[in-house]
Amino acid sequence: MLAIPPSAVVTTRESDHSSHIWSRASFPSTPTPDFSINASSPTSVDVNQSASSIITVTFLNSLLGSVAITGDPSYRLTCGLISPPEVRGSGIATVSCSATVAGEYILTLTGTSGSLTHQATATFNFEDFRIGASSPTGAVSASLSSTISILALNGFTGNVTITTLPQPGLTCGTITPSNIMGSGTATVSCNATTIGIYILTVHGTSSSLIHSVYATFKVANLPDFSIDAASPTTGSAGQPATSTITIKELNGFTGTVALTDTTSPNLACQSIIPDTVLGRGTATVSCSSNIAGTYALTITGTSNSLSHSATATFNFVDFIMTARSPATSNVGSSASSNVIIGSLNGFVGTVSLTDIASTGLTCDAISPNNVPSSGTTVIFCNATIAGTYVLTVTATSGPLTHSVTATFTFSPDFTITATPSVSFTSGSMGISTVSISGNNFDHYVVLSDQVSPSSGLTIEFNPTALYPGDSIATFHSSTPGSYTVTITGTYGSQSQTAIVHVTVAALATGTPDVTLKPSAASLSFNSGTSGTTTIIVAPQNVFTGTITLAVATPTGVSCVLSPTSISSSGTSTLTCNGSTAGDYTVTITATGGAGPHTITVSVHVAAVLPAAPVPSTILGLSPAVLYGIIGAIIIFVVSGTVLVLRRSSRSGS
Repeated sequence: MLAIPPSAVVTTRESDHSSHIWSRASFPSTPTPDFSINASSPTSVDVNQSASSIITVTFLNSLLGSVAITGDPSYRLTCGLISPPEVRGSGIATVSCSATVAGEYILTLTGTSGSLTHQATATFNFEDFRIGASSPTGAVSASLSSTISILALNGFTGNVTITTLPQPGLTCGTITPSNIMGSGTATVSCNATTIGIYILTVHGTSSSLIHSVYATFKVANLPDFSIDAASPTTGSAGQPATSTITIKELNGFTGTVALTDTTSPNLACQSIIPDTVLGRGTATVSCSSNIAGTYALTITGTSNSLSHSATATFNFVDFIMTARSPATSNVGSSASSNVIIGSLNGFVGTVSLTDIASTGLTCDAISPNNVPSSGTTVIFCNATIAGTYVLTVTATSGPLTHSVTATFTFSPDFTITATPSVSFTSGSMGISTVSISGNNFDHYVVLSDQVSPSSGLTIEFNPTALYPGDSIATFHSSTPGSYTVTITGTYGSQSQTAIVHVTVAALATGTPDVTLKPSAASLSFNSGTSGTTTIIVAPQNVFTGTITLAVATPTGVSCVLSPTSISSSGTSTLTCNGSTAGDYTVTITATGGAGPHTITVSVHVAAVLPAAPVPSTILGLSPAVLYGIIGAIIIFVVSGTVLVLRRSSRSGS
């Protein structure tokens, strides 16, 4: 870009000074023609594979002619011809290179045009892996292990598949693992029934890369030992189980075998007793887990250069229980909770159930109170006083004990509603209809009121006490303003409320109009959710027209109003949502009065952290077990519903 010196920068306040200022300006000379050269560094590839670099030549300041490109590769980097070797005008060329040894290489590219010369470099990375294998020595028929190692070279991250080819007379098991990502080790165990030296060929393959190595197995009639670990019978979670370890001598072995163990996650083991065995003998180890499952315990016996391992499997069973909290019910009616018992890792015991209800909650006997392995039981409860109650259910099977809670909520069995907004002129009156309704409710409800502010508005109810039905609330005021009226309906210890917004307008002394205001000047919610506030329209000077509302939102948040048309006075709900975190200003405009009215609402959208990784199980259960439990739930829910309907039918008759 052409640079303008400070002497040429002109700032004027009046146009008649321009001739004086331009006389002070000076301009730079014409820039020299030139060019630039850049080269891309390709992504890493395997050795013996080609990678290409793109060379970009850019002519600067009207350069004429062409640029010749040459390359100088570093040691062991082999490159083909640059195509094209000469670029006329701005353009690109390519060059492909390869290497037989893993590493990072530099290709220096030189561009020449007449006396102009510029350079650029491209970096080439070639990956590979190295394979190795240990050569064990052991006795005839003994299991001998070779450790196969894979070493990544120059950032190699490929998947290496390992295969073996044993010499006749050598019998080998499965390689564990047979695939290694990047670097790592694997093992393979082999044995032979006759003395000799045997060769195991090990191949490592990853895409186009293939490497091989030889492991030598020397088999002789040497003193050795064998090891075995017994798997105990299935036990309950949290209870110990014991494995017996047996050491036997081979070919006159008389050494001391030291015993160590390697546990699976969530398996806790005590010390091996004894932890050494001379020649032959037994030892024991006790393990437990608080989580149902199948766990492997690897026991390793070591005597000088000899090492052998055995695996014992521990199975622990348990059961899981959940309790469903029923929906809110009316006082005096019955609600039910389903308690679900699920088998974990093959649990087959019988689960006995007991419950403890909080004060004020009365429950029927659990039916059934014994569940074999898995299933569902139902508990019916009721309360005479509105409130929230907790039922604790305890399940026991042998040493296993679990507890869950279910929440029962009982609400007053009548509801109260009222005309939500009333407007009238000072000195006149307004009316709201108050309605009482309920489910089989046939008692008198007494109405009372509370006004904020406390003076300026009076209320009369007709009637003041009523069965389910309607009462007329009449409002009188000679003081203009906005009032919030809380109407309370009371029956015994039960009560419900309804809110009425009352607007008293002054006698018309000016142009009829409205006021516009939000119930909350700001909204805040998480990204991907929504928030709401209420827009209040109040009349002035006996305004009786229709107001039309509109909302304008910036990019990143969207909002809607409902309703968008209000007759004289009322409220509209503003609902906003957004998926991009940030702060926004939303504008609401009202038209239809003396003139447009505008207000703003601040909206804050908060960012939400990523969700946690999805576990490999569902509620600690395998999918098959969980789906079985869900099927049982459906059957028992249907049964429980039928039972509730029968009870309701009996109580109604």
